Formats: sequence, structure tokens, C-alpha cells
Amino acid sequence: MRKSYVQLRSELNYDDLIVELRSDFTQIPDHRAANVVHKLPDILMSAYAIFSLKYPSLLCFEQQSAVERTNLQSLFGIEKICSDAQMRRVLDEVSPDQLQELFPKRFDLLTRVGIPADYRFLKKYLLFSIDGVHYFESHKINCKRCLEKQHRNGQSSYHHSMLGVALVHPQRREVFPVGCEAIQKQDGVSKNDCELNASKRLQDRLFEAYKDQPAVIVEDALYANEPHIEQILGNSWDFIINVKPSSHEILFKHFEARKERGQVATLVLKEGKQEHHFYWRNNVPLNGKGNVRVNFLYYEQHNGKGKPKCFSWVTSLRLRKSNVYDMMQGGRARWKIENEGFNTLKNQGYHFEHNYGHGYNQLSNVMALMMLLAFLIDQIIQASNRLFNDIWTAAKAKNRVWERIRAIFIIRPVNSFNELFVILADLYSVQLE
Repeated sequence: MRKSYVQLRSELNYDDLIVELRSDFTQIPDHRAANVVHKLPDILMSAYAIFSLKYPSLLCFEQQSAVERTNLQSLFGIEKICSDAQMRRVLDEVSPDQLQELFPKRFDLLTRVGIPADYRFLKKYLLFSIDGVHYFESHKINCKRCLEKQHRNGQSSYHHSMLGVALVHPQRREVFPVGCEAIQKQDGVSKNDCELNASKRLQDRLFEAYKDQPAVIVEDALYANEPHIEQILGNSWDFIINVKPSSHEILFKHFEARKERGQVATLVLKEGKQEHHFYWRNNVPLNGKGNVRVNFLYYEQHNGKGKPKCFSWVTSLRLRKSNVYDMMQGGRARWKIENEGFNTLKNQGYHFEHNYGHGYNQLSNVMALMMLLAFLIDQIIQASNRLFNDIWTAAKAKNRVWERIRAIFIIRPVNSFNELFVILADLYSVQLE
């Protein structure tokens, strides 16, 4: 008998995910000579372990006890542990493109256990939320990939940013990274990169990996421009993009004129003490010059206290009375990549803004990708592993769960993550099945 998605999900465990990830690491080419002492999969897995175990720095990771070294071998399959200096040198030359390919492989795993089926938007689409994040800045440390900013006082600062993409759903807690694109100086270019240029590369990367998926791209107002929308539509995907009166004056004037003439559809829904006011019109020009036409949704949230909260979007999906509430939720789900994604990475133990190593070429980017991979696998466990969630409930804070996991890892030999979770469950008096 074929297993249900619930059964398949319940069988997911951290140990199997680590084995699969290590197998993927063995496929990444090593730029060094064949007779090296520390194999690339060991170095990659060591970098992954830093973020999996939420070590606050490379120095803390390097200062290992005998127990930690034993556990790194038993849990992560690391045969020989290199120094932090050697890890930086080797990872600085690893191609980020090789690591990018690991995200679609994890998505295939999500598909096998039915998670995308639970994330269907309007019973058909998958919401891919895209947003930029800034994760490194210094007035001294820099590399050839850094973006440079000149300040009025004559000083320069250097920083790294990226565009992240995550599968989200308005009613689902977990977000699943499906890819990213570094905003950084490109080979042979002296000028700074920007979000819009990175977005073009990201769209190509996403389409190559997920062209069979019915994606709806959800973004902020920066991306509500004709070239970007044409690129999305050229991929046969749809979009929900935030727009603002300050940046889309012609669109809003056109809509207001239609509204005054009674040519705008409206709907008011009551939900407890809240009222949802929707105003929309299909097939309006994005601006006064180009040929791109969009469907426009304006939304007001009234709670009886002060001014209503106002939001507006353009979309390629046709607006109807039956779907405007869902479309509003889909548009607002864009913030999930920031709230449940980037904010978690910054404040829930991953130390996203800490400099784990900058290097001269790709180290900063590689470390950020490793962190995203660790976060993705943690989200998979969070979405599927009942024991982890029971421990989380008993501990009352996820940060506390990560702290206890690392504490056990540091002081007690364990043979598997399953054994580690059982020990943790006993500490919190969590009933095992």
C-alpha cells in the first residue's frame, strides 16, 4: 500500500537529511590537488555544522573538546576536522553556483512528502516570496565582491546583501528557502551591483530550477516595473507585486479616476471587529508609456481605531469578488520571508549578521548559503517532526532548544540526532511515542 504524505513526513529525520546532504557535497568539484589531507565534503560539512548547531563564531567551533570531535564524526560524518583558517581558505574558492543547486534538491524532497501540496495558493499556485537582506557591513574589512558606499565624511563602507526566495503561504508557519542571489560586484565589473540586476539573474535561476511549478512571484514595489514584469510573464509565471502612490503616480491617478466614475468593483467583509474594504479593477495600464497592463487591488483594513491600514498590489491574476480576500493575504504573505525567514536568521540563533569569515573572493557568500541550507533543513524538521515540536513546546522558545542541543553535543557523546532528541525529550519530560 502506498504511504500517505503524513506517513512519509513522519519518517523524515535529521540523520537521513544529513546523509543526503553529505552525499550532495561529494558531488561538488574540489579545486585543489587530489592528495589533500582534508577532503572538501568534510570542510563543507564542517561549515554546515556550524550553523546547524548554532555556534556563535568560527572560533567557538574550532575550540572543540574530544566529545565534540567525536560527535562531529558520528552526527555529520566528518572524518578530519580542519582549522578555521584552512576552512576559510578552501571555501573562499568554492563556487556558490554549486551550492545553489542544493536548494532544488531539497525542494524535490519537500515534494516527495507533500509539503508543496499543503502550500497551494488558490488551490493551484505556489507563492515564491522574494526580498533583499543586508547581512554584512564594515569600514575596514572588504573583498573584491563587496559593494562599496562612499559617505559624506569621505569614508568608505563595504557590505554584502542578497535576494532571498522562499516558498510561503498565508496560513503556514514555516518558510522554505528555494534559492537566493548575491548582490555583489560581478567578475570584471568595477561598479556596484544592485537589486534589480540581481533580480534578473535570480529570475533566470529560479525558472531553470522550478519551471514546472505554477509559481506566483510576490515582491515589493521596487519590482513593479515593466522589464521585470515582462520577465516573469515570459517565464509563464504570475505575480503579486506591491505598489505605492509615490512610485506609481500614473497608475493611482488612473484608478482614482475610474473610482470616481463608479467603474471600480468593491467589496466589504466583516471579520469580528475588523472590516476589510476591497477596491479593484482589472486590465489597467501599469504606467502611461508602456504596454504592460495589470490588475489593481486596493485594500483597507479597518479595526475601529484610528486610520485604516492601506495596501495596494498589481497582479497578473484576474481579480474577482471570490478571490480578493485571498489575493490580499497572498500579497501580505511577502513579509513572511522577512518575519519568519530573515528575522529568524538574525535573532533565533543563526547569527546572520555575524562575520564568520570574509575572505577575498566568495567566502562571505558561501557562508551565507550554508546558513540558508541549515535553516532550510531546520524548517523541514520543524514542519514534519512531531518530537522536535513537542520539545519546542516544552522549552517554550526555539532559541532554548538550540542551546540545549548544542549543550548536549558539547558534553555527551551521541550516535545520532535521533538519540540527541530523545535525550532532550527526557530533559523536558516529553512523552515519546
